[in-house]
Amino acid sequence: MNLGTFLAVTILAAVLLSCLIVALFFGRQRKVLRLNVSGVQFKDWKIWDRAIDCFAEALSRDPKNALSHYNLGFVLYFGKNLPEVAKVEFEKAIACDPLMAAALYSLGHLLYHCESRPEDARTLLRSALEINPRLVEAHNTLALIDIENENWLDAMGKFSRAIEINPAYDIAYCNLSVACIYQGKVLDAVRNAEKYAEMNPKSPMAYNNLGNVLGAMGRRDEAIRAFVRSKELFKGDWVVHFWLGCLYLQTGRFAAAVSAFQDSLFLHGRNGLSYYNLALCYEGLGQKILARNYIDRAVELEPSLGSGLIETTASGASPVQ
Repeated sequence: MNLGTFLAVTILAAVLLSCLIVALFFGRQRKVLRLNVSGVQFKDWKIWDRAIDCFAEALSRDPKNALSHYNLGFVLYFGKNLPEVAKVEFEKAIACDPLMAAALYSLGHLLYHCESRPEDARTLLRSALEINPRLVEAHNTLALIDIENENWLDAMGKFSRAIEINPAYDIAYCNLSVACIYQGKVLDAVRNAEKYAEMNPKSPMAYNNLGNVLGAMGRRDEAIRAFVRSKELFKGDWVVHFWLGCLYLQTGRFAAAVSAFQDSLFLHGRNGLSYYNLALCYEGLGQKILARNYIDRAVELEPSLGSGLIETTASGASPVQ
């Protein structure tokens, strides 16, 4: 074999080898992508373990794939409630791709909600927004950090910005309604709470939020209707029955209040405030012996309520909330 032939064969072999390597690389990447697509489908269906299997297999094929680390972290955190192991995956995703806004946001969310590190969370969330200014979840979480610092006006601006970017981002309406209440913007509070309930007609939490906002404004009858709707959707929340009892008591509907507080006690029996408010109900109904029995039980459970409180009911004591 002469030199020319040898060089030609060598070059051809090198080209073929390069093509094979490229084919193997892209074949592996296609498989990794398909596994991520399948995992995301399982995630959307809340079949968490199958999703984890897909992302773990993707990482076994490509341990430095940022998307696989992020997706695995997402399921571990938001699906399986395992923040410690999810944190590792988010950090690996960021190490592989420092410009992955979703991973920066998720790690910031975790640091704020699970590790009480608001300033570290704020840094990550701001970095996420520098990369993707339309990441509504980051605006929302930054607003929650503002609220923690009692910076209500900035929080309102961030919630409003999230809604402006994505009018379908429902949780921002809920959070904005609360912020508006604290700033005395009662009409805006109701409007946003109603919008949240409108967007989530089968969510007890949405009606609880609406009931709380209306109750804070003194619109008790409307608040009662909201809490009744919440109770229709889910009867197992003792707090909803308790709030209904308070509202019925405040509006002089003593028999309805008794029923509500009894339901609350059935679900959460060692609550001194419910017994205290029941005493007020029976005082209002003129049943003083029952009132005394319930106030005694309230003081037994929570001595700070004081054994003499029952005497104040005749002069207009309010239900404890």
